[in-house]
Amino acid sequence: MSTTIEDKISLFTKVLIERIEHEFQEKQKRLVDYYEARKADIKRDFEEKKDTAVREAAKEAETKKQQMISKAKSGMHLAVLKKRNEFAERVMKEVKERARAFTDTPEYVEFLQEAIRQVAQKFEGYEFVNFTFSTKDVEKHLDIISDTIKSFRAENSFTIEKSGEMIGGVFAKSGDGRLEIDFTVNTTIEESRQLVGELLSSKLVEGW
Repeated sequence: MSTTIEDKISLFTKVLIERIEHEFQEKQKRLVDYYEARKADIKRDFEEKKDTAVREAAKEAETKKQQMISKAKSGMHLAVLKKRNEFAERVMKEVKERARAFTDTPEYVEFLQEAIRQVAQKFEGYEFVNFTFSTKDVEKHLDIISDTIKSFRAENSFTIEKSGEMIGGVFAKSGDGRLEIDFTVNTTIEESRQLVGELLSSKLVEGW
């Protein structure tokens, strides 16, 4: 059975959280032990001094302890944020690879035709429309693309252009530039980036 993106995220997150929690607990224990010992030393050193001096010294030690613990926590949270971003980039890279693989399947041709239909219907019949597709789609499916557009528009009312940056789908723009319809795979993937980040963040927060 193939490993899903969710499985990989879960595995990466589990390993990350276990390691960060262990490191944080060790650091916190050392800090607490150190400053508790300092508090004890201060109390012994100033036993013969006024109660006010003892309380002030103990308060200072406690404040420093809390500051160090807070700093350690901040460091751990920054480490989590960094790892989250790294994981998000890995996930997005894999999604793009799978999307490119999908464009070589018969199912993608059906998807492309449906995308063209939905986009073409957004424009008035009198408007001139520029349709843009990936270079691979134009080279492999030009007849299908052209015939699908012609089922909605007159032959002289549109152009077909290609883009080497597009993975798949269709981008359309009216001749006067007032209306743009983005039904590209690229944009769909980028829109999922926020979802990936939220998913990773929720997993990491659960770990904390």
